[in-house]
Amino acid sequence: MSKSARKNTSGKGEGSSTSKTPTPGKNQSDDEMARRLNEEINGHVEDNDYEHQSRNSSGCPEEIQTAIDFVQRYTDDVLGTTCHECDRRLVRELHAQDWIKRWKRADSESASGCKCKCGAVTCVGCGDKAQKGNPKYIAEFEGLKIDYCCSKGAVFIAWVVLCQYDDMELNLQARSERNQASTKQMQGLANRGFAHRGLLANGIGYGLDVRTSPFQYDLIHSATAADEAYRRPGLLRALHFNQVDSETDGLTRWILGMLIELLPRRKETTKKVNPLMGSMIELSLLQDRVAELLRNDSLQDVDKRPDLYFATFEFVHRLGAHPKLDYLVREERFAKRQSAGLQTIATASGIRKGKGTAQSVLTVASRSEGMSPSLISCLTNLNTQSKVLLGGSNNAAAGKDVLEVAKRVNKLYTQLVGDTKKTSAITTWKEYQKERCLVHNPAPGRMKRLVTEASEMTTSLPEGIFVRVDEDRPDIMKALIIGPEDTPYQGGLFEFDIVCGRDYPFLPPSVWFLTTGQGTIGFNPNLYATGKVCLSLIGTWPGGPETKWQPGRSTIASILVSIQSMILWQWPFENEPSHENAHNHPGLRPRCLEYNKVLRNYTLKYATLDWLTRREMRDGLWSNVLKDYFRFCGKKVVENARRWEKEDPQGGMLARGGMSAMGKGIFGKVGKVGKTVADELEMEIEKIQNERT
Repeated sequence: MSKSARKNTSGKGEGSSTSKTPTPGKNQSDDEMARRLNEEINGHVEDNDYEHQSRNSSGCPEEIQTAIDFVQRYTDDVLGTTCHECDRRLVRELHAQDWIKRWKRADSESASGCKCKCGAVTCVGCGDKAQKGNPKYIAEFEGLKIDYCCSKGAVFIAWVVLCQYDDMELNLQARSERNQASTKQMQGLANRGFAHRGLLANGIGYGLDVRTSPFQYDLIHSATAADEAYRRPGLLRALHFNQVDSETDGLTRWILGMLIELLPRRKETTKKVNPLMGSMIELSLLQDRVAELLRNDSLQDVDKRPDLYFATFEFVHRLGAHPKLDYLVREERFAKRQSAGLQTIATASGIRKGKGTAQSVLTVASRSEGMSPSLISCLTNLNTQSKVLLGGSNNAAAGKDVLEVAKRVNKLYTQLVGDTKKTSAITTWKEYQKERCLVHNPAPGRMKRLVTEASEMTTSLPEGIFVRVDEDRPDIMKALIIGPEDTPYQGGLFEFDIVCGRDYPFLPPSVWFLTTGQGTIGFNPNLYATGKVCLSLIGTWPGGPETKWQPGRSTIASILVSIQSMILWQWPFENEPSHENAHNHPGLRPRCLEYNKVLRNYTLKYATLDWLTRREMRDGLWSNVLKDYFRFCGKKVVENARRWEKEDPQGGMLARGGMSAMGKGIFGKVGKVGKTVADELEMEIEKIQNERT
């Protein structure tokens, strides 16, 4: 923008006439505008048209800084728009919500046009007379028709809808924070040890699920006064993206649908795209929301929200198919920590005049601090589930809708990255866990729920949990849970049977504990020697409605995670009624520690050594997992056994009557004369490792 034109758009002498000096970006091709912006950002053009100060030392990553510069220069252009007839300044402020209100009026002018007092309508994109009626420049989605002037007008439409999305997202997060602030007392209970008992588990068996009150957004939603007061618009807000379903699905789907209309179609890979489109999407919070949607590990949840997810898949496909936009899908993303929203980023006058830094409106992590995964990487788990489901011999049991979701996920992933079958050898225990956590031979089944749950478990099971699904009866499963670190169960292998009755999922499955020393050992107040598992989630322990089985939310995976995190945990003595927080009580802490010593003995004998020395266990159903586990982790298991041995050389003694089943304690001599459990473990593990070689 020339100095003379700058004066004309400063607000002084607004009605005076001056020569028509074109605004940078107006009447230029997209390529010309991109070249000009690039040159100015990199300092190759000595031009005082913008009162801009170099921000290379702002601390913002160069790629993000470049995107901010692009968008802010574009905003300068829009704010500098003058009437094509009388040179009157047309745009003083940019508020996305006001523009969307205009679009909803049936008699509105061109969507990218701004009407002057003289009656002329000027396109804020190209600066010429705003045109209407060209089918090439009409975007229509879910009843709202947007008729804009030109390709530059399309960029402005995208700017408006992305700003509107960011406003909605930030208001939602502000409301969520406000609601969560009122739950501090409940959080305090959880932090003091009550959450592990499932008392605050909301039917999923673990954790504290704080949900915001449901409310619907429309295209011109305004935040409540409480939201605005809590959010303080225009200021940085810490970002926390979660799955929020119906609260934002409607507007998110509309935003995605409108952007899809503005983006080149899949086969239009040679169609020119204004680089500003990519910069705006990169700075917007929409990219982060899309990533969170793709990270969803539940095909069932996707099936419940098909319109939103199908729009998400198409949006990602359009970006990934175009060479000028595919970086938004294929490259790792800079992790946004705080943002004031795209509208504030674009219109921050202080930054544009060199009176501030980009970090005052957007904070992102540097490369050294860690990048967020690419959108393709976020889709990996859903694709894995989809391949398992589609590869089943009788996948029709999943239902037509779920199969359609799986097909779309697999098609999108394959088209973006090809059919990526892993051929590299597994070299770590984590890789083994990820690849082998579920062995599922899909077979005729009577329940859609079971088929989809099985496919979801291929990616949703945490480290240390393995599941086997019966190839003839998918309602019968076996599970193996490896004892978590820093617990008296560390390194042990604990087996469970799971049977889903005829009323599943309306009633929970039955679960039995099998690692009982042939019916002689109870490993926990919630794990009986008889095999009974006490857990409110499966109806075998009393609890409030929020802790019990909820057909729409509770899953087999949630049961296994509950057992791993709430039963096989650091202080199992506290699972006894009235013993909560006992390890912090001076009178009860010694009993907690003594109980842990006893359980360590049990873990080494019945949950570790027996798996290696009893043939029916060693060569049974879990043979492959067992051998690979000790191949990868055997050294660590032995080191842990020796550590426990040093800490308690005499072996633990139960407070109630001693350890009749274990005689003088497991850390004493067992088996061959002079051998300790650690010695026996080391010897048996060496045998397994020698077998593998």
